[in-house]
Amino acid sequence: MLAMFFGTYTHNLDDNGRLTVPSKLREAVTQSQEGPCLYLACGAEKCIVAYTEARVVEILNSTEGASISRKQARKFKRVFGGEGSMETWDKQGRILLPESLKKHAGITREVAIVGAVDCIEIWDAQTYAGRRETSRAAYNDIADKIIR
Repeated sequence: MLAMFFGTYTHNLDDNGRLTVPSKLREAVTQSQEGPCLYLACGAEKCIVAYTEARVVEILNSTEGASISRKQARKFKRVFGGEGSMETWDKQGRILLPESLKKHAGITREVAIVGAVDCIEIWDAQTYAGRRETSRAAYNDIADKIIR
């Protein structure tokens, strides 16, 4: 069973660059029979994306069947894995956000944690606030085609 993530939360990084993962999102991971860790990667947009191990396996398997060249697949895997990180949360539910990923997302202190169904997106709170309306407009445009 794949974990599913819902909800939007706002948290601050602590002084050591750790982020508290909301308990509802942590529970979704453990209910999916996976260990208490998340795989962090650069998002296609200006955010960090956190995946479960099962979702990472799906993504990597899809690179084999995707309509992309082997060279493109290698480049994708190089960035996905090379700039990514596997993080386990501590007893307080905190994970460390690596500097390179924080830089990619423009995160300094206040963070929006977004349950994006099959992953968790971690945004700079102001950046996410600016994109929220655009995302809602896109949702409205395609909802009728997806939800029947």
